[in-house]
Amino acid sequence: MSLSISTPLNATDFGTLNQAVAGTSLIERNIANLTAETSSGYVSSNFAGLGDNAGAALDLSTQIAGNAALQSSTNAAANIQQVAQTALGQIESIASDFATQARTLISTPGSAPTVAASANDALQQVASLLDTQVGDVYVFAGQDSITAPVPNPADITQSSFYSAIQTAIGNLVTNGAAATSAATLAIAAPGGTSPFSASLEAAGVQSEADLGGGTRIALAPLANANSNALSSGTGTTSTGSYTRDLLLGLATLGSLGNANTSDPSFQTLVQSTVTTLNGAVSAANTDIGALGDRQKQVTETQAELSGTVTALQTQLSNVQDADLTQVATQLAQAQTQLQASFQVISSLSQLSLTKFLPE
Repeated sequence: MSLSISTPLNATDFGTLNQAVAGTSLIERNIANLTAETSSGYVSSNFAGLGDNAGAALDLSTQIAGNAALQSSTNAAANIQQVAQTALGQIESIASDFATQARTLISTPGSAPTVAASANDALQQVASLLDTQVGDVYVFAGQDSITAPVPNPADITQSSFYSAIQTAIGNLVTNGAAATSAATLAIAAPGGTSPFSASLEAAGVQSEADLGGGTRIALAPLANANSNALSSGTGTTSTGSYTRDLLLGLATLGSLGNANTSDPSFQTLVQSTVTTLNGAVSAANTDIGALGDRQKQVTETQAELSGTVTALQTQLSNVQDADLTQVATQLAQAQTQLQASFQVISSLSQLSLTKFLPE
């Protein structure tokens, strides 16, 4: 048996075969890409694979990330505002209730011990409300949100603030109502014997939320200061803060349990306390209304951000999402091409082999 040389080998035979093999490799890579698109639903797993659309996809992704961060910020702000609104509503209700109880005390001074006990309980409740938290954040603490505005609210009736008020009330008959009111007002006012944390008194600043576009919005009021309200009677019957006024009023009522109710100073002091508490109710309602306006602004921003993110995601989807119907058609065509390519390679291989077969 000998090798036939009657039909010489042509270089083009091998060139054609190599081209067919190379074409098959391209088809296989195309099938792999189309299969990946079908599995992931995306044109490409990276920006580079998007070709001319890569820049648009990167820009849209950046915008979506920025708006998503703002959404998170506004959602947290809305939560804090709602919790603050609920707490302020309870604080206002307590102030209103004890303004009524104090008025009743003028006509029924014998109920002073009962009112005093209730006032001390309410004092602890208000102190706890001012320490309201959302997670680890103290809502009324301002930017120093990790420090409780009122240290040990359950023990506020043992605090130096309460003791100072109690001492002043103990000298009511000796000093008279006017002097006693002035003394208690000085104790509760800024610079007095504070029931609040040192950091809040030293540098309290309201916390804010970023709404985007350079807009920032204040969240809850500080525990020791009004947000929008102007307290009436500041310097005479008010400290300038409805929360301070409420704590002052409750501590005053709480200290009257053993007072000489028959002394004329008693009723005068109680009337002054009524005025203080009424002012606290009015100012609290103003801040509650202002907080409601800010809540509305945050809610509107949430809706705007949600719409913007949805629109951006739709645009990004148009750029990077695969058309699965089209991909399925292309995949079927590529698989048919691959089968045909295998057949061509098989035929070329057999033709080339015959040149080496013996005659």
